Formats: sequence, structure tokens, C-alpha cells
Amino acid sequence: MIETMNIPEDRKQYYRRLLHENPGRNLFERYSLFCQEYTDFARKRLSYIPELMNKGWMPIVLSDEGMNYAFTIGLEYSFGHPEILIASPNRSARQLNRMLEWFAQRVEEGSRMETEADYGTELRRQPDFSDIESEAAFRHYEESDADNYPCGYLYSFYGYFADRTLETGKLPILVMELDFPVLPAPPGGRLSSIMGAPRWNEGNEGADA
Repeated sequence: MIETMNIPEDRKQYYRRLLHENPGRNLFERYSLFCQEYTDFARKRLSYIPELMNKGWMPIVLSDEGMNYAFTIGLEYSFGHPEILIASPNRSARQLNRMLEWFAQRVEEGSRMETEADYGTELRRQPDFSDIESEAAFRHYEESDADNYPCGYLYSFYGYFADRTLETGKLPILVMELDFPVLPAPPGGRLSSIMGAPRWNEGNEGADA
């Protein structure tokens, strides 16, 4: 997406080379360009970049129709590991942020999160997550997740800073869903359709009376 910016072609070529030769410097210089030439956009949409430059990744925590979800920006760019998204209808933004930090620290130390592996036992050893009762497993981001978990910041980050146009539903991200009444989320459904799903005992109360 550097191609869409109103800067000379030789400057665009410079940024393309810098991306591969010095990714850290690439972040700094491209962010500086946005601050100078696209000040309002940088302030509204890229204010997380300084923290990302400082530690290599950044958490974004959002809420949509009663569902909290949080995801990383930068794990793939800085560490070659897929981004991580964690969703829960019950857990606070603070808890999700702490959980992202726990996983990201492991990535920084060289670990790789695997799909299908259950991290619940390890998480329950942490005071903040001792109440987890179900499995805590990752899966790959799917096309239906684009409706349930919009991640616009990721699309813009990888477009403007890594010259990648990511297709909808093709994000390099692992998803963990916690405390869900229905697993997995129904294809194409909104979060409200998940949370509105009847529980097994609903409608049966008093049946034996």
C-alpha cells in the first residue's frame, strides 16, 4: 500500500528496500512519514505504532455486541509468529490483555503456539486465569471470523508498513475462544447470534414437575 501514497517513486523504492534490510528502521521511517504528511490519519489510526516499535508488538482490545476480544499487532512482523486473538463473552479487557502478554512473552522467548494444543492447564497456573474451566486451544483464523472479529488495524498495519494486502478472512492469526456456549462460532454469524443461542437446559425447566 506504499504505492497509494503521494510520494516520489524513488522514495517508494527506498521504503521497499528498507522493509527487507532493516524492519525496525522501516517502522520508524514510515511512521515518521505518516506523522509529517498524513498527520490526522497517523493520530487517529496509527497512535499504537510507538509502543509497537518499543517492544515489537502491541495489544488491541475491543468489544462488539457483548463480546470482548483482543489481538496482537506485530508478532509476525517482529518475531515471525502468527498474531494471536483471544475472545471471551465474560472476561474483562484487563484479563484479555494480560493473557496476550503471557502468550507474547513466550513467543519473545522463542516458543511457537500450536493449533489444537490445550494451553488451559498452563493458564490455570496463573492467578489471573485460574478460573478457566474449558480447553484453551488455538485454531487458524477463518473467513467467518471476519464478521465476528474485525481486525482493521491489522489490515492497515501490514498494508502500510509491510507492503502486504491481506485478503478478508486470510489474516496470519491464531484464534482462541474462551467461555463460549457454542464452539466453534457459526459461519458468518454475528456475535449476538452466538450469545443468543439457547443453553441445553433452557426450555426444559420444570419439565419434571
